[in-house]
Amino acid sequence: MRIATLGPAGTFSEIAACEYGRQLDNYTLQFYPALARVLKAVPEEADIAVVPIENIVEGVVSPVIDTFVKRPLEIIAELSIPVRFSLVANHRSPAKIYAQFVAQGQCSECLSQYDVPVMNTASNSEALQLLLQSHEPAAAVVPEHCLGDHNFAHTQHDVTDYAHNETRFVAVREAKGNSVPRASDVRYKTSLLIIDDTDHPGLLVEHLQVFAAYRVNLTSLVSRPTGQAFGQYHFYIECEGHHEDTAIRAALTLIKLRNKVMLLGSYPNAGAV
Repeated sequence: MRIATLGPAGTFSEIAACEYGRQLDNYTLQFYPALARVLKAVPEEADIAVVPIENIVEGVVSPVIDTFVKRPLEIIAELSIPVRFSLVANHRSPAKIYAQFVAQGQCSECLSQYDVPVMNTASNSEALQLLLQSHEPAAAVVPEHCLGDHNFAHTQHDVTDYAHNETRFVAVREAKGNSVPRASDVRYKTSLLIIDDTDHPGLLVEHLQVFAAYRVNLTSLVSRPTGQAFGQYHFYIECEGHHEDTAIRAALTLIKLRNKVMLLGSYPNAGAV
């Protein structure tokens, strides 16, 4: 099984892809430099793509959700990966800090303590390499799992703004119309898109009332611009349960009377206990 994910090696995406791969009999990883390329690799270059969809601090990953509107993909699994960063330096008074731009946003409180420029890098691995190659006082924000056996003059562990920072990843494949088989002892989550093709006053309220009437618990609701005109949006929704559940089927039947619904898949809920 060929799994595409965001590279280079050492990323949280690699951790998520490997965790998903361990559920398979055999797999190979293929790294791509951007999320768009990861998703585009399915199905010709890869069978499955593992991509981030939401972070506790940064929120949803918009390019992934927008791709669902444009391409026939389905979600078959989700994984929650803890995100822990350390700030490491070759000197106690660094003159600059290397940080991947997402890592910078998730560690902003720590970085604000240093009155030095932050140099954005394409990846966390690049931030570490630039620090190791630097002959000037410098620091880098690095995932804790990448620290290895390196010796640094200064190390500050767990510098994320939120102590329990996590990123949620999803495994997606080409839409096949046959969802993950439902098991009675598994708690599921369902993802779907409501396409804004008949906009009218009260549209979103109507949909929320339908879900409430059938007691379907929504866990995520994100509006994304259609790219056609101001004020026009698609809605990405996640809810508890499998799309074959009676309540969800009934709710979607009513919603489909007014708008197009794209079912993105039902899959085991990684957060269920």
